[in-house]
Amino acid sequence: MRLDTLTVEILRNYLQGAVEEMAYVTERTAYTTFVKETADFTAGLLTPSGEFFAYPVELGVASFGGINYAHTLQAVGPLEPGDVIITNDPYGSAAAATHLPDIHLIRPIFSDGRLVAHGAGFLHSSDVGGMVPASISPRASEIFQEGLRVPPKKLFVRGAVNRDLLDVILANCRIPEQNWGDLQALVAGLTTGERRLHELIRRFGSDTVDKAMDDLIDYATRKVEALIRRMPAGRYEFCDYIEDDVVTDIPIRLKVALTIGDGRIHLDFTGSDVQVGSALNVPTAGRVHPFMAVALVNYFVTRDRTIPLNAGVLKPVRMTLPEGSVVNPRFPAACGVRYATVLRIYDAVLGALARAVPEHIPAASGGQGCMVALSLPDAEAGRRHVTVIEPMIGGGGGRPGRDGIDGCDASLGFLKTTPAETLEAEVPIVVRRFHLVPDSAGPGRFRGGFGVRLDFQVFRPEGLVTARGMERLRFAPWGVAGGTAGATGSVVLNPETPAERALPKIDVLALEPGDVLSVRTPGGGGHGDRLERTPAAVLADVMAGLVSREHAREAYGVVLTGDRVDATATAARRATQRQTSAPPGSGTEDPAFDFGPARRAHERRWPPALQDAFIALLMSLPAPYRAYARRTLYGRVETLAAQRPVTAADLERLWQDLRGAIGLR
Repeated sequence: MRLDTLTVEILRNYLQGAVEEMAYVTERTAYTTFVKETADFTAGLLTPSGEFFAYPVELGVASFGGINYAHTLQAVGPLEPGDVIITNDPYGSAAAATHLPDIHLIRPIFSDGRLVAHGAGFLHSSDVGGMVPASISPRASEIFQEGLRVPPKKLFVRGAVNRDLLDVILANCRIPEQNWGDLQALVAGLTTGERRLHELIRRFGSDTVDKAMDDLIDYATRKVEALIRRMPAGRYEFCDYIEDDVVTDIPIRLKVALTIGDGRIHLDFTGSDVQVGSALNVPTAGRVHPFMAVALVNYFVTRDRTIPLNAGVLKPVRMTLPEGSVVNPRFPAACGVRYATVLRIYDAVLGALARAVPEHIPAASGGQGCMVALSLPDAEAGRRHVTVIEPMIGGGGGRPGRDGIDGCDASLGFLKTTPAETLEAEVPIVVRRFHLVPDSAGPGRFRGGFGVRLDFQVFRPEGLVTARGMERLRFAPWGVAGGTAGATGSVVLNPETPAERALPKIDVLALEPGDVLSVRTPGGGGHGDRLERTPAAVLADVMAGLVSREHAREAYGVVLTGDRVDATATAARRATQRQTSAPPGSGTEDPAFDFGPARRAHERRWPPALQDAFIALLMSLPAPYRAYARRTLYGRVETLAAQRPVTAADLERLWQDLRGAIGLR
């Protein structure tokens, strides 16, 4: 039996205020910069079975509202008042945790001796041990290299700290005091939620609150189903790529088929790559997981702002996640950099949506969430100081009717920039530059957002930088509806000096005293024909220092004289460009998209059908042989592709040769 609409709305607003307060308390009492400034955390309220019924939207990470903690709760067993569960183990929690730095806490809430709910959340620890400072190395080949795994256990037992467990956790990280401070901050946030829920129960009664939990989840489900029914039924496919798997230069393919029908959506990731021998795997336990549907959820809540963010949003969604693939890896696959892959999954689902509802979908954003972390020796403490410097985010994709947002990716909008003053106060560095990158936005009627440049200088010896999730340095963020791809990112050591050196993606980089590291993020793709952009908008970007005069002329056909548009010269140049330049994406299998030259070249050698067959063959092998077969067969195909187009028969012949070589005839 449902509650009346008025009561549900009253409870909904109260509960939303409660979870926002939980998040605020966590943020304000946290120790590390990455939690208190960047806001990589969350705190909300769960049903007794482990689903979010209230989730914050003003603070913290937005993409965890569909996490299901049922397995984590079952793994611990009976709970009592004052208990707090802790875990960071993707495999022990059935992918509630998704990499080791994300430490999850759950606090059961009782009323009159009965379990009525849980407070739950996570925070990103800047270090949980492992092979590198900040714990995350793209080159990790198994989870044992990524830090301390904590399966679901009780950190607090009836209100008292489980000192034995805490000592083990803190002994295995590089920043024990900061980590314990952050954990206490999250406990304070969960305690706030418990207090607020008790206030609600005293006012409305536990039966009413119980019904409200179910009603709120059901309300979100019904709203999403209604929205899906307005979408055109059909099957829509798209794929995108991680540029390489770190171990080799082989791109990681992420393919999705989005099927819409009868108020339901099915996401089928068949055709995505096999799990890789690096940290780019995404743990999902093979079940519906919010990381696979971030683009969908963003679409839902953008189209209908009244949808509450809770477990109900994903109830109408089904998923196929092949076991042993990069989107459902087997233990002990490494997964520290899983969000780099999640961002490309976001782009793949976004591309599928662009086929289904093109009038509502933007171009690809910068597509990287590179977390630049710095480790320096701390002479006073006798150990290394580890800090996440900044989340380096690319520009947003151009949108129907609006430009992309500068320096902000829609899939990472919850992450906040750390002020330079805060960084310089907490870490012995100097921020030399922090600004938008001119000419990086993908041209379009509505251009993409500009990428960001951060230059910082170190002064102590033995500095080590890690930079997980550095992407779109090769495959550009795609443009759509006639828009042009955005600029790729780059990394430079000691820029604008005689010692300037372009760098590849960073795993671990040693810095000398005085070195300056410059990280430039990709720009978002453009939306719509760039020659239809208003000259006034181009002029405004030029006057703001974001578009050069040469780029205005070459990309947009806008000719400037002084600080004014030369209307006659602009009209003539645009007419010439329309006659002599093919629209972006023309002559390809996907003329609605501009993927940029690197991806186009890759797909000429590896057409989609050939990739489908390649991955299907790999998936047919026993799991231990797949990584070897992937790099060996890929290399042989590349060698042949340099001479002529590779056919399905060629692939089959090479495959049979490989099977024989490893004794699988």
